[in-house]
Amino acid sequence: VFELKAPAGNYTMVILSIVCHRREMLVTIKPGQTTQVPDITIIENKTQLGEIVVTGQFRPQSLQKSVYKMKVIGPQQIESKGATNVQNLLNTEVGIRLSNDMALGETDFELMGMSGNNIKVLIDGVPMIDRLTKKQSLSQIDVNTIERVEIVEGPMSVIYGSDALAGVINIITKKNSTETGKRWKIGARIQEETIGGEYQPFFGKGTHNQNVSANYSLKNGLFAGGSFTHNGFGGWQGSYTGRAKQWQPKEQYIMSGQLGMKKDKFSAWYRLDYLDENLLTEADINTITNKTSDKEFIVDRYTHQIQTEWKASNKLHLSAAGSYQFYNRRTRTTNIDLNTGKETLSLDEGAQDETNFSLLFGRVTGVWSLAKNLTLQPGIEFQSTRGVGDRINGKQQIENTALFLSTEYSPWAWLNIRPGIRSNFNSVFNAPKAVPSLNTKFNLSEAFDLRLSYGRGYRAPTLQELFYSFHDSNHNINGNPNLKAEHSNSYMGSLVWRSVHKPEFRLTNTLSGFYNDFSNRISLIESSETPGYYLYYNIDRYKTTGFTIENTLSSKKLKANVSLSYVGRYNSLYEDEDYADIKMTQFRFSPEVSANISYEIEKIATINLFYKFTGKRHEYMINSSNEIALQGLNSYQWADLTLTRKFTKHITVNLGARNLFNITEVSSTATGSSSGHGTSSGASQLGCGRSYSAGIVFNL
Repeated sequence: VFELKAPAGNYTMVILSIVCHRREMLVTIKPGQTTQVPDITIIENKTQLGEIVVTGQFRPQSLQKSVYKMKVIGPQQIESKGATNVQNLLNTEVGIRLSNDMALGETDFELMGMSGNNIKVLIDGVPMIDRLTKKQSLSQIDVNTIERVEIVEGPMSVIYGSDALAGVINIITKKNSTETGKRWKIGARIQEETIGGEYQPFFGKGTHNQNVSANYSLKNGLFAGGSFTHNGFGGWQGSYTGRAKQWQPKEQYIMSGQLGMKKDKFSAWYRLDYLDENLLTEADINTITNKTSDKEFIVDRYTHQIQTEWKASNKLHLSAAGSYQFYNRRTRTTNIDLNTGKETLSLDEGAQDETNFSLLFGRVTGVWSLAKNLTLQPGIEFQSTRGVGDRINGKQQIENTALFLSTEYSPWAWLNIRPGIRSNFNSVFNAPKAVPSLNTKFNLSEAFDLRLSYGRGYRAPTLQELFYSFHDSNHNINGNPNLKAEHSNSYMGSLVWRSVHKPEFRLTNTLSGFYNDFSNRISLIESSETPGYYLYYNIDRYKTTGFTIENTLSSKKLKANVSLSYVGRYNSLYEDEDYADIKMTQFRFSPEVSANISYEIEKIATINLFYKFTGKRHEYMINSSNEIALQGLNSYQWADLTLTRKFTKHITVNLGARNLFNITEVSSTATGSSSGHGTSSGASQLGCGRSYSAGIVFNL
């Protein structure tokens, strides 16, 4: 008999897994409201349970027991960062690089040296629909509804299908409490932030975030809730003059509602999210005609999802998830005559267009315990994507059905083996009929864990890559219906050491390495016969390799994480016979250093520092003189500092300074051409300069 001790604090649920003679019993503790998942101490042997994860797992379990290499951005870090969008949560994480498209107001990101469609974005395990290769959906998720973010590094194609070559980012949303008796939960948040030296209270210049939410739970297990958020970004003038801005203004209105029921053996819930977004690009005034124009990108996004779980018996658990998503994006260009004040819609090519995408998704999985040491997870998945509009060649649809099976086998207490396989059936192209994976975890001792894995990843061509059609005065881009699926062979290993004898002071060190080899990589290539005309082709081979060192320290008042990564990206010219006489390396490596430190000063505030050094990324490319040169972004540093103070159990105040190094753009250089010619340079927009924020959160 063990005595269990849960320290005081605000949290929703801790699931403790007790294994005795290879039989498992789950104990659920639900003391209160979510802010963080605490440690549970078993008094007699001082064993501790860390964070609970769900992504890719057979059932919720501790991060320590997962066969996958994962990281979690938890509620405490989300609160301490004072984030107003998902990019704020990810920008100081090691191994993740962000890049901005200033014209479209979109942000793409990179994981393990891979970006775009190589990374799967999920919300509660359901894939999000995106317009193009960039993950625009990340910027359209309400950060106020996020409970935590789970990041799985490495291919997850067996469980999650296409796009999961580099890994998965799963956004876990807040769920209603179903504790005994009636219970209201009411929340509100206001946060104001300057942008560089520009600011107006609540509207206009600066960043403005307002949120209200309400949830209600009944004794019989029924619950309902809703949330409304306004995100206002007034743009940033930067070095521009006149009407034009370096960063475009953006307004978002996000609404969500959920309804569900939770019983001992069955739970089901439905959730609807709606987004209304408007990005405004203001042109400079033509001094000769005294005319100007406004271009708006208007987005409407609906996301319906329903999920159920049923414990049919002690040996069989069933779960299902379904989603329907609708995405509409319009371009509206308005000409403005300042002499008369008259506004008219522009008739220029591409000035007015509209594109619609929809996604129908369904997945059913089971977890079947055949024996004490053998568990199966069979599943079936269906996805249908449709696209129609001015930038799609006709009305197009892609359907994909997949069957998958994953097995967890523990022949000994120190070894966990999880093989898996997935088979795909696609309506447009020949999808791979067998995608295998193998993940293993070795408990070398009480302090050491070793994970080794192999995954065969694949990525299906998107509807846009197959059927995209966009032509105006500046663009000539066509999709290619003859594209093949991308493939990858990925290998990963990680060794974890953790202190086990001092539960009040924990230290964890992780050393991991990876190697990814891609074939049939899809790229947008300019035609050699028609300059300026682009088409998607399967032409590239690509590789990434590298290692990461992560160190985490946790005590009563101090939490710190210091990490280092070193990522190498393949030089595609290395095996080109035309450049065999030029001395080049096969990989170009780039370092990153990240540090997240939180220290609590009792009765005053918690101080949080988030820092990241991103090393230069120079790769071999063919320059304008048709010569090989090293081109790419130079290094830069980013840091955020926040102070969090809980004045009462209902009110928390957050003060912060973002972008302490006052970064606006990072220079891009091209040096070392084979003939010794001069250098060229440019810049990549990264930030709007140093900003300051103040926010207040109310929870009842």
